[in-house]
Amino acid sequence: MLQANLCPDYDKAERTFSKILQRDPLRLDYLEAYSNILFVMDKTARLAFIAQVATSTDRFRPETCLAVGNYFAKRSEHEKAIVYFRRALTLDRSYQAAWTLMGHEYLELRNTHAAVECYRRAIDINRKDFRAWYGLGQAYELLEMHLYSLFYFQRATALSPPDPKMWVAMGQCLDKLSRWQQAIKAYKRALAAGAENIGDTNILQNTVDPASNLDPDITHAIALDYDKLNDTDAVRGWLELTIAQEEGILERAEEAGDLTASFNANASFVAGQSTRSAIEEDLGGVRAGTGVTATTSRAKLWLARLEYVKGEGPHLVRALQLTNDLLTDGYEVEEAKALMHEIQGRMGAKSSVPMTTVAGLT
Repeated sequence: MLQANLCPDYDKAERTFSKILQRDPLRLDYLEAYSNILFVMDKTARLAFIAQVATSTDRFRPETCLAVGNYFAKRSEHEKAIVYFRRALTLDRSYQAAWTLMGHEYLELRNTHAAVECYRRAIDINRKDFRAWYGLGQAYELLEMHLYSLFYFQRATALSPPDPKMWVAMGQCLDKLSRWQQAIKAYKRALAAGAENIGDTNILQNTVDPASNLDPDITHAIALDYDKLNDTDAVRGWLELTIAQEEGILERAEEAGDLTASFNANASFVAGQSTRSAIEEDLGGVRAGTGVTATTSRAKLWLARLEYVKGEGPHLVRALQLTNDLLTDGYEVEEAKALMHEIQGRMGAKSSVPMTTVAGLT
Protein backbone atom coordinates (compact mmCIF):
# COMPACT_ATOMS: atom_id res chain seq x y z
CA MET A 1 0.00 0.00 0.00
CA LEU A 2 1.04 3.64 -0.45
CA GLN A 3 3.00 5.09 2.40
CA ALA A 4 1.44 8.15 3.95
CA ASN A 5 4.72 10.03 4.33
CA LEU A 6 5.62 9.80 0.65
CA CYS A 7 4.27 11.68 -2.32
CA PRO A 8 2.16 9.14 -4.24
CA ASP A 9 2.57 8.65 -7.97
CA TYR A 10 -0.98 7.79 -8.96
CA ASP A 11 -0.21 7.22 -12.63
CA LYS A 12 2.43 4.60 -11.93
CA ALA A 13 0.28 2.95 -9.26
CA GLU A 14 -2.72 2.83 -11.61
CA ARG A 15 -0.66 1.18 -14.32
CA THR A 16 0.69 -1.38 -11.86
CA PHE A 17 -2.74 -2.30 -10.54
CA SER A 18 -4.07 -2.54 -14.10
CA LYS A 19 -1.35 -5.05 -15.02
CA ILE A 20 -2.07 -7.09 -11.88
CA LEU A 21 -5.78 -7.18 -12.71
CA GLN A 22 -5.05 -8.34 -16.27
CA ARG A 23 -2.88 -11.18 -15.00
CA ASP A 24 -5.24 -12.19 -12.18
CA PRO A 25 -8.81 -10.92 -12.70
CA LEU A 26 -10.05 -12.73 -9.59
CA ARG A 27 -7.62 -11.01 -7.25
CA LEU A 28 -9.39 -8.69 -4.77
CA ASP A 29 -6.52 -8.03 -2.36
CA TYR A 30 -5.79 -4.28 -2.04
CA LEU A 31 -8.62 -3.55 -4.46
CA GLU A 32 -9.66 -0.70 -2.17
CA ALA A 33 -6.31 1.00 -2.85
CA TYR A 34 -6.88 0.68 -6.60
CA SER A 35 -10.39 2.13 -6.33
CA ASN A 36 -9.08 5.02 -4.21
CA ILE A 37 -6.50 5.80 -6.90
CA LEU A 38 -9.14 5.74 -9.64
CA PHE A 39 -11.34 7.99 -7.49
CA VAL A 40 -8.57 10.56 -7.08
CA MET A 41 -7.71 10.42 -10.79
CA ASP A 42 -11.38 10.97 -11.76
CA LYS A 43 -11.49 7.78 -13.83
CA THR A 44 -15.16 7.07 -13.23
CA ALA A 45 -15.58 4.62 -16.10
CA ARG A 46 -12.63 2.53 -14.95
CA LEU A 47 -13.90 2.69 -11.37
CA ALA A 48 -17.29 1.39 -12.51
CA PHE A 49 -15.60 -1.49 -14.34
CA ILE A 50 -13.55 -2.41 -11.25
CA ALA A 51 -16.66 -2.34 -9.07
CA GLN A 52 -18.49 -4.60 -11.54
CA VAL A 53 -15.61 -7.07 -11.73
CA ALA A 54 -15.32 -7.22 -7.94
CA THR A 55 -19.08 -7.71 -7.51
CA SER A 56 -19.15 -10.58 -10.00
CA THR A 57 -16.14 -12.18 -8.27
CA ASP A 58 -17.25 -11.95 -4.62
CA ARG A 59 -19.88 -9.48 -3.47
CA PHE A 60 -19.29 -10.38 0.19
CA ARG A 61 -15.71 -9.15 0.40
CA PRO A 62 -15.06 -5.83 2.23
CA GLU A 63 -12.85 -4.74 -0.68
CA THR A 64 -15.77 -5.20 -3.06
CA CYS A 65 -18.11 -3.12 -0.92
CA LEU A 66 -15.53 -0.36 -0.66
CA ALA A 67 -14.93 -0.29 -4.42
CA VAL A 68 -18.68 -0.03 -5.08
CA GLY A 69 -18.96 2.66 -2.40
CA ASN A 70 -16.20 4.65 -4.08
CA TYR A 71 -18.07 4.43 -7.37
CA PHE A 72 -21.24 5.87 -5.85
CA ALA A 73 -19.21 8.51 -4.01
CA LYS A 74 -17.69 9.63 -7.31
CA ARG A 75 -21.21 9.94 -8.72
CA SER A 76 -22.14 12.09 -5.67
CA GLU A 77 -24.67 9.46 -4.55
CA HIS A 78 -23.52 9.77 -0.97
CA GLU A 79 -26.35 7.84 0.69
CA LYS A 80 -25.69 4.77 -1.50
CA ALA A 81 -21.95 5.07 -0.85
CA ILE A 82 -22.59 5.04 2.91
CA VAL A 83 -24.70 1.89 2.54
CA TYR A 84 -21.81 0.02 0.92
CA PHE A 85 -19.22 1.33 3.38
CA ARG A 86 -21.47 0.08 6.18
CA ARG A 87 -21.63 -3.33 4.48
CA ALA A 88 -17.84 -3.40 4.40
CA LEU A 89 -17.76 -2.64 8.14
CA THR A 90 -20.38 -5.32 8.81
CA LEU A 91 -17.99 -7.80 7.22
CA ASP A 92 -14.92 -6.36 8.97
CA ARG A 93 -15.33 -3.88 11.85
CA SER A 94 -11.60 -3.14 11.83
CA TYR A 95 -11.60 -2.08 8.18
CA GLN A 96 -10.02 1.32 8.72
CA ALA A 97 -10.34 2.57 5.12
CA ALA A 98 -14.11 2.10 5.24
CA TRP A 99 -14.39 4.21 8.41
CA THR A 100 -12.42 7.02 6.81
CA LEU A 101 -14.34 6.99 3.54
CA MET A 102 -17.69 6.82 5.32
CA GLY A 103 -16.60 9.87 7.30
CA HIS A 104 -15.95 11.69 4.01
CA GLU A 105 -19.47 10.87 2.83
CA TYR A 106 -21.08 12.05 6.05
CA LEU A 107 -19.07 15.24 5.71
CA GLU A 108 -20.44 15.74 2.19
CA LEU A 109 -23.93 15.40 3.68
CA ARG A 110 -22.98 17.95 6.40
CA ASN A 111 -23.59 15.36 9.11
CA THR A 112 -20.55 16.47 11.06
CA HIS A 113 -21.21 14.50 14.23
CA ALA A 114 -21.44 11.20 12.35
CA ALA A 115 -18.34 12.15 10.34
CA VAL A 116 -16.36 12.87 13.51
CA GLU A 117 -17.35 9.51 14.97
CA CYS A 118 -16.21 7.70 11.80
CA TYR A 119 -12.89 9.51 11.70
CA ARG A 120 -12.22 8.77 15.36
CA ARG A 121 -12.93 5.07 14.76
CA ALA A 122 -10.44 5.15 11.87
CA ILE A 123 -7.79 6.83 14.03
CA ASP A 124 -8.32 4.30 16.81
CA ILE A 125 -7.42 1.59 14.29
CA ASN A 126 -4.56 3.47 12.60
CA ARG A 127 -3.26 6.67 14.15
CA LYS A 128 -1.10 7.35 11.08
CA ASP A 129 -4.02 7.76 8.70
CA PHE A 130 -3.54 11.39 7.67
CA ARG A 131 -6.84 11.37 5.75
CA ALA A 132 -8.77 10.77 8.97
CA TRP A 133 -6.93 13.59 10.78
CA TYR A 134 -7.61 15.87 7.80
CA GLY A 135 -11.27 14.88 7.82
CA LEU A 136 -11.52 15.74 11.52
CA GLY A 137 -10.05 19.15 10.74
CA GLN A 138 -12.66 19.72 8.05
CA ALA A 139 -15.48 18.58 10.33
CA TYR A 140 -14.53 20.97 13.12
CA GLU A 141 -14.04 23.72 10.57
CA LEU A 142 -17.68 23.27 9.53
CA LEU A 143 -18.57 23.57 13.20
CA GLU A 144 -16.49 26.79 13.32
CA MET A 145 -14.27 25.35 16.04
CA HIS A 146 -11.11 26.59 14.42
CA LEU A 147 -8.64 25.85 17.22
CA TYR A 148 -9.71 22.20 17.20
CA SER A 149 -9.55 22.23 13.41
CA LEU A 150 -6.03 23.67 13.48
CA PHE A 151 -4.83 20.90 15.80
CA TYR A 152 -6.09 18.18 13.45
CA PHE A 153 -4.68 19.88 10.36
CA GLN A 154 -1.31 20.06 12.10
CA ARG A 155 -1.44 16.32 12.69
CA ALA A 156 -2.35 15.75 9.03
CA THR A 157 0.54 17.87 7.73
CA ALA A 158 2.95 16.12 10.09
CA LEU A 159 1.92 12.75 8.67
CA SER A 160 1.81 13.87 5.02
CA PRO A 161 4.08 16.92 4.52
CA PRO A 162 4.30 16.56 0.70
CA ASP A 163 0.53 17.05 0.28
CA PRO A 164 -0.25 20.70 -0.67
CA LYS A 165 -3.93 20.27 0.22
CA MET A 166 -3.05 19.77 3.89
CA TRP A 167 -0.99 22.97 4.02
CA VAL A 168 -3.68 24.99 2.22
CA ALA A 169 -6.27 23.80 4.74
CA MET A 170 -3.98 24.83 7.58
CA GLY A 171 -3.40 28.23 5.98
CA GLN A 172 -7.13 28.83 5.58
CA CYS A 173 -7.71 27.84 9.20
CA LEU A 174 -4.98 30.22 10.38
CA ASP A 175 -6.58 32.98 8.30
CA LYS A 176 -9.82 32.49 10.21
CA LEU A 177 -7.86 32.78 13.45
CA SER A 178 -6.25 36.04 12.19
CA ARG A 179 -2.78 34.53 12.36
CA TRP A 180 -1.61 36.09 9.10
CA GLN A 181 2.12 35.41 9.44
CA GLN A 182 1.62 31.74 10.22
CA ALA A 183 -0.92 31.44 7.40
CA ILE A 184 1.62 32.85 4.94
CA LYS A 185 4.16 30.24 6.03
CA ALA A 186 1.60 27.46 5.56
CA TYR A 187 0.70 28.69 2.07
CA LYS A 188 4.38 28.85 1.11
CA ARG A 189 4.82 25.26 2.27
CA ALA A 190 1.85 24.36 0.05
CA LEU A 191 3.53 26.03 -2.92
CA ALA A 192 6.78 24.20 -2.23
CA ALA A 193 5.03 20.84 -1.86
CA GLY A 194 2.94 21.40 -4.99
CA ALA A 195 5.96 22.32 -7.09
CA GLU A 196 7.83 19.20 -5.98
CA ASN A 197 4.81 16.97 -6.63
CA ILE A 198 4.25 18.24 -10.17
CA GLY A 199 7.94 18.09 -10.95
CA ASP A 200 8.20 14.48 -9.81
CA THR A 201 5.14 13.46 -11.82
CA ASN A 202 6.50 15.05 -14.98
CA ILE A 203 9.82 13.27 -14.58
CA LEU A 204 8.13 9.89 -14.17
CA GLN A 205 5.90 10.53 -17.19
CA ASN A 206 8.96 11.61 -19.24
CA THR A 207 7.00 14.52 -20.70
CA VAL A 208 8.71 17.73 -19.62
CA ASP A 209 11.56 18.88 -17.44
CA PRO A 210 10.82 19.16 -13.69
CA ALA A 211 8.89 22.43 -13.27
CA SER A 212 6.74 24.08 -10.66
CA ASN A 213 3.26 25.13 -11.74
CA LEU A 214 2.48 27.43 -8.85
CA ASP A 215 -1.17 27.57 -7.86
CA PRO A 216 -2.45 31.13 -8.46
CA ASP A 217 -5.12 30.67 -5.79
CA ILE A 218 -2.40 30.13 -3.19
CA THR A 219 -0.20 33.02 -4.34
CA HIS A 220 -3.29 35.25 -4.31
CA ALA A 221 -4.11 34.11 -0.76
CA ILE A 222 -0.57 35.06 0.29
CA ALA A 223 -1.07 38.52 -1.23
CA LEU A 224 -4.31 38.88 0.77
CA ASP A 225 -2.50 38.05 4.00
CA TYR A 226 0.33 40.48 3.29
CA ASP A 227 -2.33 43.14 2.66
CA LYS A 228 -3.74 42.49 6.13
CA LEU A 229 -0.20 43.00 7.46
CA ASN A 230 0.02 46.30 5.53
CA ASP A 231 3.09 45.13 3.61
CA THR A 232 2.38 46.80 0.27
CA ASP A 233 5.63 45.78 -1.40
CA ALA A 234 5.04 42.12 -0.63
CA VAL A 235 1.44 42.42 -1.85
CA ARG A 236 2.58 43.81 -5.17
CA GLY A 237 5.19 41.10 -5.59
CA TRP A 238 2.78 38.24 -4.89
CA LEU A 239 0.19 39.77 -7.21
CA GLU A 240 2.84 39.88 -9.94
CA LEU A 241 3.61 36.25 -9.18
CA THR A 242 -0.09 35.36 -9.44
CA ILE A 243 -0.43 37.09 -12.81
CA ALA A 244 2.76 35.42 -14.06
CA GLN A 245 1.09 32.02 -13.77
CA GLU A 246 -1.05 32.77 -16.83
CA GLU A 247 1.93 32.73 -19.20
CA GLY A 248 4.11 30.37 -17.18
CA ILE A 249 7.21 32.48 -16.74
CA LEU A 250 8.27 30.94 -13.48
CA GLU A 251 9.77 27.57 -12.58
CA ARG A 252 11.52 26.32 -9.50
CA ALA A 253 15.24 25.72 -9.81
CA GLU A 254 15.89 22.05 -10.60
CA GLU A 255 18.41 21.69 -7.81
CA ALA A 256 16.15 23.34 -5.19
CA GLY A 257 14.94 20.88 -2.60
CA ASP A 258 12.91 23.44 -0.62
CA LEU A 259 11.17 26.45 -2.14
CA THR A 260 10.34 27.98 1.23
CA ALA A 261 13.71 29.68 1.51
CA SER A 262 13.35 31.11 -1.99
CA PHE A 263 9.96 32.60 -1.25
CA ASN A 264 11.11 33.95 2.10
CA ALA A 265 14.07 35.59 0.42
CA ASN A 266 11.68 37.37 -1.94
CA ALA A 267 9.07 38.27 0.66
CA SER A 268 9.48 42.01 -0.03
CA PHE A 269 9.11 42.06 -3.83
CA VAL A 270 8.68 45.41 -5.55
CA ALA A 271 6.48 46.05 -8.56
CA GLY A 272 7.56 46.26 -12.18
CA GLN A 273 9.96 44.40 -14.41
CA SER A 274 12.56 44.27 -11.66
CA THR A 275 10.12 42.07 -9.72
CA ARG A 276 9.86 39.60 -12.60
CA SER A 277 13.62 39.58 -13.06
CA ALA A 278 14.28 38.90 -9.40
CA ILE A 279 11.79 36.05 -9.27
CA GLU A 280 12.98 34.53 -12.55
CA GLU A 281 16.60 34.70 -11.45
CA ASP A 282 15.73 32.94 -8.20
CA LEU A 283 13.32 30.31 -9.56
CA GLY A 284 14.49 30.20 -13.18
CA GLY A 285 13.08 28.80 -16.40
CA VAL A 286 9.97 28.73 -18.53
CA ARG A 287 6.92 26.46 -18.24
CA ALA A 288 3.38 26.13 -19.48
CA GLY A 289 0.99 28.50 -17.74
CA THR A 290 -2.48 28.15 -16.24
CA GLY A 291 -4.15 30.56 -18.67
CA VAL A 292 -6.62 33.24 -17.61
CA THR A 293 -8.54 32.39 -14.44
CA ALA A 294 -10.86 34.32 -12.16
CA THR A 295 -8.07 34.51 -9.58
CA THR A 296 -5.44 35.91 -11.93
CA SER A 297 -7.98 38.46 -13.19
CA ARG A 298 -8.72 39.58 -9.65
CA ALA A 299 -4.99 39.93 -9.10
CA LYS A 300 -4.71 42.09 -12.24
CA LEU A 301 -7.48 44.39 -11.07
CA TRP A 302 -5.97 44.68 -7.60
CA LEU A 303 -2.51 45.42 -9.00
CA ALA A 304 -3.96 47.96 -11.46
CA ARG A 305 -5.53 49.81 -8.55
CA LEU A 306 -2.24 49.81 -6.67
CA GLU A 307 -0.47 51.20 -9.74
CA TYR A 308 -3.19 53.83 -10.16
CA VAL A 309 -2.74 54.99 -6.57
CA LYS A 310 0.96 55.56 -7.28
CA GLY A 311 -0.17 58.20 -9.78
CA GLU A 312 3.08 58.47 -11.77
CA GLY A 313 3.58 58.02 -15.53
CA PRO A 314 5.03 54.47 -15.70
CA HIS A 315 2.64 53.25 -13.02
CA LEU A 316 -0.36 54.66 -14.88
CA VAL A 317 0.81 53.02 -18.09
CA ARG A 318 1.12 49.70 -16.26
CA ALA A 319 -2.35 50.17 -14.74
CA LEU A 320 -3.81 50.91 -18.16
CA GLN A 321 -2.20 47.80 -19.64
CA LEU A 322 -3.61 45.63 -16.88
CA THR A 323 -7.14 47.02 -17.22
CA ASN A 324 -6.93 46.65 -21.00
CA ASP A 325 -6.04 42.97 -20.50
CA LEU A 326 -9.03 42.54 -18.21
CA LEU A 327 -11.43 43.70 -20.93
CA THR A 328 -10.40 40.73 -23.08
CA ASP A 329 -10.24 38.22 -20.21
CA GLY A 330 -13.96 38.17 -19.53
CA TYR A 331 -13.53 38.68 -15.77
CA GLU A 332 -13.95 41.86 -13.72
CA VAL A 333 -14.93 43.72 -16.91
CA GLU A 334 -17.18 46.38 -15.39
CA GLU A 335 -14.69 47.22 -12.64
CA ALA A 336 -11.92 47.37 -15.23
CA LYS A 337 -13.92 49.77 -17.40
CA ALA A 338 -14.57 52.09 -14.47
CA LEU A 339 -10.91 52.06 -13.44
CA MET A 340 -9.79 52.64 -17.03
CA HIS A 341 -11.93 55.79 -17.26
CA GLU A 342 -10.27 57.09 -14.08
CA ILE A 343 -6.80 56.27 -15.39
CA GLN A 344 -7.48 57.98 -18.72
CA GLY A 345 -8.82 61.02 -16.92
CA ARG A 346 -5.63 61.29 -14.88
CA MET A 347 -3.36 60.72 -17.85
CA GLY A 348 -5.23 63.25 -19.95
CA ALA A 349 -3.85 64.40 -23.28
CA LYS A 350 -0.28 63.59 -22.23
CA SER A 351 -0.91 59.84 -22.10
CA SER A 352 1.87 57.90 -23.81
CA VAL A 353 -0.56 55.09 -24.59
CA PRO A 354 -2.69 55.67 -27.74
CA MET A 355 -6.41 55.48 -27.07
CA THR A 356 -6.71 53.02 -29.96
CA THR A 357 -5.19 50.38 -27.70
CA VAL A 358 -8.15 50.59 -25.38
CA ALA A 359 -10.65 47.85 -26.24
CA GLY A 360 -14.27 47.47 -25.35
CA LEU A 361 -15.06 51.18 -24.78
CA THR A 362 -17.09 53.54 -26.93
